[in-house]
Amino acid sequence: MSDTIRERIISAIITKLANVRTANGYNTDCGRYVQRAVKKRDSNKVQSLIVWPGVEEAERKYQKITCIMPVKIDGEKSFTQAQNPSEVAEQILGDIIEVMTGIAWTLAYSSGGTYTPQPGDTITGEISGATARIAGVTLSSGTFGAGSASGSFSLLRKSGTFESETLAIGANSDIATITGDATGQDGATTTTGGLADSIEYAQGGVEEYPEISDGIIGVSALFNVKYQFLSGNPYSQ
Repeated sequence: MSDTIRERIISAIITKLANVRTANGYNTDCGRYVQRAVKKRDSNKVQSLIVWPGVEEAERKYQKITCIMPVKIDGEKSFTQAQNPSEVAEQILGDIIEVMTGIAWTLAYSSGGTYTPQPGDTITGEISGATARIAGVTLSSGTFGAGSASGSFSLLRKSGTFESETLAIGANSDIATITGDATGQDGATTTTGGLADSIEYAQGGVEEYPEISDGIIGVSALFNVKYQFLSGNPYSQ
C-alpha cells in the first residue's frame, strides 16, 4: 500500500522530531517520545512531542495541486520547583522551531587536536570569529587524543563565515583545522527529503501557564508546510 505525499511528509516530520535530544545539541530531550494526534497524555512520557496534521488549503496550477498543510506540534516537559516554567517553555519552543526550520550545516575538519568535541560544544573560527553549535561529530580516521582526527561536524546555529583556519572550543584552541565554510541544507530539505517546498513557522508559545505544583509545562508551535502533487494523483509529484 502506497502512502500519499502528505502522509510521507507527516511521517518524515515525526522522524525528524526524534532528533530533539540533548545528545544532539538541543536544549531538551523532548524528542525521546514523538507521538501523532494523541489526546490522552501518558504520564510516563513527560518529555514528549505530539504532531497534529491539520486541514490544508489547496490550489490547482496547471497539472499540479499546491497545498499548504498546517502542522501543530505540542511539546511537553516536566520542571522542578527551582525552575521557571516560562523559561523551560522557551527552551522547548526553540527546539521545535530549530528542528523544523533550522539550517543543518556540515563542516569537514582535519588535524584534530587533543580535545574531543562533544554535541553541545560551540566552535569558533580562530581567524573569522564565526561560531556554530555542534550537533554531531563524525570521525572518518585517526583520533582526537592523538591529534590525527579527520571527519565532519554536524552544526546548528551557525553565525558568520568560516575561513581556512583552526577552530577553538572555549579555552581549547586548535581543536581542528578546516579549509573553508560549512555547507547547509534548509529545514524543508532535511525534514522531508525535498517532498516539501518550504516549512514556515507561523506562531507558537504557551496557551496556559501551569501552577508550580503541576510540574509540567506545555508549548505549541504551528507550521505551514507547502508541497505539491499531481492533479488527481496525491501519490506523486
